[in-house]
Amino acid sequence: MPPETSEIKKAVEKALGDKKERKFTESFDLHIGLKGVDLKDPSKRFRVEVLLPHKLTKDVRLCVIADEATLTKAKAAGVKNTLNETELEDLVRNPSEAKTFIDGIDYFLAIPQMMATVGRLLGRFLGPAGKMPAVMPPQADVNDFVTRYGRTCRVRLRQNPVIHTRVAMEDMSIDQIVDNVRTILSEVENRMEQGANNIRNMFVKTTMGPAIKIGV
Repeated sequence: MPPETSEIKKAVEKALGDKKERKFTESFDLHIGLKGVDLKDPSKRFRVEVLLPHKLTKDVRLCVIADEATLTKAKAAGVKNTLNETELEDLVRNPSEAKTFIDGIDYFLAIPQMMATVGRLLGRFLGPAGKMPAVMPPQADVNDFVTRYGRTCRVRLRQNPVIHTRVAMEDMSIDQIVDNVRTILSEVENRMEQGANNIRNMFVKTTMGPAIKIGV
């Protein structure tokens, strides 16, 4: 059976209550252990981006890859990382630098005309990292993408039957954290053949705090 909202809330409150004061804002993480899932079958694995009901972070790290006109709009919307085609070609000349840059980005966006070039030049770095770019139409409102990706959570199930992902920040309200946790749990349950019966256990924790089990 999926956990009751009250059980999630109790675990969230305890995780926040047990944490020590830090000089930085800690993230709030969700750990889901699975059972009865044959991950030797690639079709049972997944990587999905989930839109949360509440903003996950104030400073989502986006990179827009586009022509100069689109990049001008992106910069005006507050996007700090942008690449035109020339800068993209320069970046991949140094694989170590390219990997470091990619590690520092949460999500990549690219206009349709640049997708093939991005795949050719950066695909070997972006693919394994699960960060292939989403398509952004040239006439799209970049602010909408900034807002959307501030509420986006990446959920992955690979070779091991565990899912670990950031779902909130500690300075969010308890109800907001609970809402985000429930959204992720619902997404995972919907992708399991036996729904909630494929979930072995669930824990929440702050970055540096202890793991608190949800439910019994």
